[in-house]
Order: sequence, then C-alpha cells, then structure tokens
Amino acid sequence: YIFNYYVQNKIRSTLHIKNLMFNFLARKEVTKLYDLQEKSVALFLILLFVINIVACNKAKDSEKEKQLNIYVDLKDKESSSILKSAIEGYKKDNPKVKVSINNAIGGKIEEDIGKNSNTDIVFTSRNNMIKLSRKGLLSDMGNFYDESKLNDKYYTIVNSYGRFNDKYYGIGLIPYTIEIFYNESYFKKENLKVPSSIDELKNTLKSLNEKSIKIPVILTEDLDINNGLASMIINNKVSMRKLESKYDSGAEFYKSLNEMQQAFDDMAAFIKQNNISKNTFEIGNESSVNKFIKGDLPLIISSSYYVKDFKDENKDVKIIENFTGGNSSKMVVPVICNSILCTPVNSKNSEEINSFTKFIISDDFQKKLVQEGFVTGNKKANSSIKSGVKSVVVKHLKESTENNIIFVENVPEKLKSGISSKIDELLSGKPSTKIWEEIVNDAYK
Repeated sequence: YIFNYYVQNKIRSTLHIKNLMFNFLARKEVTKLYDLQEKSVALFLILLFVINIVACNKAKDSEKEKQLNIYVDLKDKESSSILKSAIEGYKKDNPKVKVSINNAIGGKIEEDIGKNSNTDIVFTSRNNMIKLSRKGLLSDMGNFYDESKLNDKYYTIVNSYGRFNDKYYGIGLIPYTIEIFYNESYFKKENLKVPSSIDELKNTLKSLNEKSIKIPVILTEDLDINNGLASMIINNKVSMRKLESKYDSGAEFYKSLNEMQQAFDDMAAFIKQNNISKNTFEIGNESSVNKFIKGDLPLIISSSYYVKDFKDENKDVKIIENFTGGNSSKMVVPVICNSILCTPVNSKNSEEINSFTKFIISDDFQKKLVQEGFVTGNKKANSSIKSGVKSVVVKHLKESTENNIIFVENVPEKLKSGISSKIDELLSGKPSTKIWEEIVNDAYK
C-alpha cells in the first residue's frame, strides 16, 4: 500500500517518508495486515530513511575532505614568490580545496618525504629531485607529460630539468637564463666597444679593471656567485648528460672526467691573462639593477628573473645576444630552474594533485606570469614577447637543451662546495694544475 502511494504521489523527501510511515501505522487498516507484512513494510521505510541520511552525510563529508598538502623546500625568494602567487591563484579558483603548506626547516628532505605519507606535492631543486628519485620516493610523471603534451608546449630545457635517467620525475616552475646585460649608453659615453665574443669581453674586463669598476653578479639566492660564473665555462666544456648519468657515482668516475680539469685550466688562463681577481665581480642586488638601468653601470651578469624590471622605454639595456667562443662556436647559455614540482609515491589526494599540476602548467597561469613581466618556459605564453631583452631570453630558451642545465644541478652537494672554494682560490691568485682531482679527493675522502 505504502509503496504504491510512494510511486503514485512521488514522495520527494525523507521527512515526507517518515511522516507517511507514522500516519500509515496509525490507521485502522494496519490491523488488517498480517504481522509479517506489517514488519516488512516498516523495516523497508526505516532502511530507506537511514540510507538517505547516510548518503547525504557522506556527500557533505566528501566536500570537507578535499585537501592538498604541499611540501616546499626552496632556498631563494625569487621562485618562492612565484610559487606563492601560483598557490594563491589555485586557492581562488578552487575554494573547496584546503591547501596546507609545509615549509622545510632543516633536516633531510629524503627523511621528510619518506616518513610523511601526507605529502601530495613537493617543490624542490633538481638536485633534491634526483636524490629522491634514486631512493624510489617519487612517482614517474611520464604519463602526465604525454597526456598534457608538455614536450610540445614547453621548451626542451624545462622538460629536461624534470627528467633523470630518461624518466620524468618533476615539472619545472619557471626557467631563468644567465645573461650578460650591458647598457649601451654607458659604452657610448666611455667610448668602449660592446663585447660580442670572449676576446672582446676580455678587453672590456681589462678596461673596467683599470678603472676599478666592479661587475655586479645577480643570481638566485641558492646559487653561489663562484659557481654561477664558473657555469659559463663548465657548461661549455662538459656534457650534462654525462654528468647526470654518473650522478654521485664515486671518486673514480669523477677523476676520469678530464673535461672538468680542462674547464678549470681555461678559467685559470682567463683569470691570469686578464688580471681578473675577486675585486672584478661583486654580489649584486636589486639596487644594482636600478643603477644599471640608469646607466651608472656598464655591465651586469644576472639571471633573467630581473627582466621584469626592464621596461620598454629602457632602450639602452641590451643582452649580448650571439656570444661566441674563441673558435667562433656558439656559447651555451646556462639555465637555472630551481623549483621543480614532484609527487611522492605515497601521495593520496590524486584528484587535487592532478588539478593543481594542471593549473601550474596551464596557458592561463603562464600568461599571467608573462603579464607580470617574466619570461616563462611555456611557448604559447611567450608568443606575445616580440622585442627587447625579453625576446633575447626567449631566443636563448628556444635554443637550450639538456646541456644548458646549470652544471651544479647535476653534481652532488659535496662537489658543489669544493668547486666554489677552488674558484675562490683561483681568483685569489692560487693556481693549481690538479684542481679537479683535489676537489674530488676532498669530497670523497
């Protein structure tokens, strides 16, 4: 009877069912039903009511449970500020997702990721990505690369940063080229020739040394000035694929890497022949950039992060575009990408991980970065950049391959510090014919 009533009258709510049940049981017709029928109908209605309530509660709980846990291990303010902007943008578009940020404080990232099963996404350096992948702590993102067609949408260098031993373990947030900027008005004023090759740069450095003019070097906070400068020679001497394939493989392999010693020999000769010293360069900052824009400084060596500060009206600010070596070969421009998105193998919130990752790589977000003055790794977003120093950065990114990955991201930490120390000795006038061997021995003793 009640079932027929339910169908005929299209009961719309659980409360309606409940009221009907009690009204029905109160009617005199109930006494005419058999006991078994009586209990069956009542039980059916009660179960229907309970199931409806449980389903509603489950739906509400499901909405509450949407969460994304991000582990951040970045050492520089530049990439950190861009990541912060990305997270805020995602939260605005996805208000029902609770985003929790866990900033790394000391300790080892391998231990943090290995022991914590609540981490969904990790932002860290390529060096750490390699260490985590070698311990089996990161998911292979190859399928995501294929589905999202990242190799078509992004420059080779950006995708190379997320690849290790032919597997993709991460996605680069934004790349920065290391460029030599010059202010044309300064060179005209001082009657100096703008350098376009290594030999011409030598002459420029000699002239500036004689006038005691220091060249500011403005790189990301996590990159040592010595290693940043050395990358302009080491990246042009050593195969990054070779370095990557033998990452932290022991003293014997590194000692056999003769190209590294050749790079140090070139550095030593360059320093000696051109009277280069620790006084030639200095650590720069945003104030240095402003002085350079005004024409108070001839040169700066800087990451392309700061092109956001160069406006269209700064016509005198330019980049040495076609930098060639002594044999007229094209120089490799080192590229930094120190913020890599990775997903741990034990991550849980797959739907939110996928949603956030797609937001980061989306043309819309990348175009927003371009509008803010940056040059991104996204081809479509950069297509609006037609002129000025930014167009040169785009050109260099287009031409970049895995060999443009700055060398320090393909060697372990214990070698990085040793390399910086030896370059410091070279700049202090302490040459050595076995620099590389000494570095390796100190690192693996």
